[in-house]
Amino acid sequence: AAASFHPCRPPCMTLTRTVQSIRRVTRLSMQQDLRTSLMGSSAVSHNNLGTLNGVFVPCLLNILGAPLFLFVGFSVGMMGWLGSLAIFVFCETLAYLTISSFSALVTNGRMRGGGAYFMISRSLGPAFGGSSGLLFWLTYCLNVTFNTRSFTDVVFQTFFEPQASTFSNKLAFSSAVLFLLFLVAVKGAGAFARVNGLIFAGLTVALAAAIGSVWLQREARVIVPDLGELQYTPSGVGLDGVSASYRPWAWDAPCVPADFLLDAALLDGGSLDGGSGGGGGSGGGGSGEWCFVNGSGRYGLRHTALPSPVLSGQCDPSPHSTLGELCDLPRVFSFVFPAVVGMMEGANLSGDLRDPASSIPAGTVGAVSTAFLCYLLLIFGQAGSVDRGALQYDLSAMQHLCVREGFVVLGVATACLSTALGSMFGSARIMQAIARDRIFPLSFFAHGAAYGDEPRRAIVLSYTVAQAGLLIGGIDAVAPVLTNFFLVTYTLTNLAAALLALCGLPNFRPVWRLYSWQTSLLGAALTAGSMFFLNPLFALLTLALALALGVYISATVPSGRWPSISQAVAFLTARSCLLTLDAQPADPKYWRPSLLLLVPPSQAAGPQPTAGGASLLLRLAHRLSGSGLVVGGRTLPLAAIGGGGGGGGGGGLE
Repeated sequence: AAASFHPCRPPCMTLTRTVQSIRRVTRLSMQQDLRTSLMGSSAVSHNNLGTLNGVFVPCLLNILGAPLFLFVGFSVGMMGWLGSLAIFVFCETLAYLTISSFSALVTNGRMRGGGAYFMISRSLGPAFGGSSGLLFWLTYCLNVTFNTRSFTDVVFQTFFEPQASTFSNKLAFSSAVLFLLFLVAVKGAGAFARVNGLIFAGLTVALAAAIGSVWLQREARVIVPDLGELQYTPSGVGLDGVSASYRPWAWDAPCVPADFLLDAALLDGGSLDGGSGGGGGSGGGGSGEWCFVNGSGRYGLRHTALPSPVLSGQCDPSPHSTLGELCDLPRVFSFVFPAVVGMMEGANLSGDLRDPASSIPAGTVGAVSTAFLCYLLLIFGQAGSVDRGALQYDLSAMQHLCVREGFVVLGVATACLSTALGSMFGSARIMQAIARDRIFPLSFFAHGAAYGDEPRRAIVLSYTVAQAGLLIGGIDAVAPVLTNFFLVTYTLTNLAAALLALCGLPNFRPVWRLYSWQTSLLGAALTAGSMFFLNPLFALLTLALALALGVYISATVPSGRWPSISQAVAFLTARSCLLTLDAQPADPKYWRPSLLLLVPPSQAAGPQPTAGGASLLLRLAHRLSGSGLVVGGRTLPLAAIGGGGGGGGGGGLE
């Protein structure tokens, strides 16, 4: 957990310089926004990002975050590769169901800026859209804070001495990094795409080196000299002096002391059993290795299939506890699940895409599938090559086994930077869309630049919230609530697609056909269930906050601003009830009168009922029917409706 903030001179000086820089950078952009508002919306042009740089790369960079390098091996160590695989399959299933839902929404008509907020508000109405949209925006802003601080932690752990890791130094460094990201966001979508391209190249190199090191290295070596000295190893578990090693991938093979080389001569010589006798052994110091002390003297995929949760400080909510908590399924799931919450990054940039209807589904499915493949390679690779003790207690196991540790440092750093930049960029566009709909008093942030409709005012707001998070510190406690904010948005997105399909609306004809109301409803149920599985208390708190925002919007926004799904749901419910009633046999016990009130046509000869008279007729009919039904209509001659003939005795209901 981050240290608590206490006023001191360096943070105050950093904040003053940052505010001055913001004023200089944004003065010109504000003047440009003013000229745009005076010229009118016709002068505003839009960005034209494609599928690759507008959806695939941003989504993939957000999905392949720090959990890829830190928690994939951790999940294998605690849950076994079968349990880890089940967790990731569940998470990816949830992702694919949500993707199918919002792909149906974005391919049904014209998609404007705002991403998930636009889809939910135009489907379920302003109350659902506004409440989830504001929570989604706040989550993205604080996600910038988390990832900027994580990047700072990686830099300080790698390049600085421990005594330099003070709160003031980290705050100054984090503020500088955040300001650079702010400059990129202010510059616009073009700069965002170029910087993302560079970050993507760095992450690709790091990922290739990490996966290649797991699968292709042919030399066994110690990667953790002493498990008992690790930060998250509880005291008294008997791991003092026990080392953990990497060995070439295998399904089932005998452990070799790590100071031996696994070359072809050794394999052919049949001397692999030295030091494995009974877990004691003498050959080459094997008795001090995990495989001989805590294992059976053999390693490989066969021996890491089943769960083996242990006590670890990583699962202990107390930051300085030496006892640890059992890393069971709910705790491991909470570490792994954030790996799939970046799938809407492309949808958030819908207003900057050349063709959102085709780019968002294709780019998002491609990004999620690519990330899933990377996760599978790391799950099976580490399960078949790394001692389980290293995976259970050392979050840096991937860094230690890599051919060069700097590659993993590069991967974690680029993942944090890309997520922070994407969150700042996406949050500003969500805020701009919310402000333009005027459901909150935030219309000041609705303006966009003349070129690209860049939401620079909203970017300044998102940057300010993220910087405030850095100044406050200690916001790790609200991280589970922020995860639930993501899940609320995913739940409502699935619910919107399910209701639109279930109601059978004639104007809901999406080009994307790989969905149904059953799959969307299943996605909504899984995302809502995941909220309560992660933390029931935080789930209730999230729902209460969303409900409060929805009530506020319902009370302040006129109901006629745009249609709500409630009308379609009410019609569907009434139709279903009438059909059910029609199929049941009539029983005199439950009979009630139903009246048909016919009003003469306006073209008919004779006196016409006045408005007041018609009202009296309706009131009389309601009195006569009691709790029954009254259907009112006007008769039309057949000639008046093109029915031919002279209009004789026929008539139609208006």
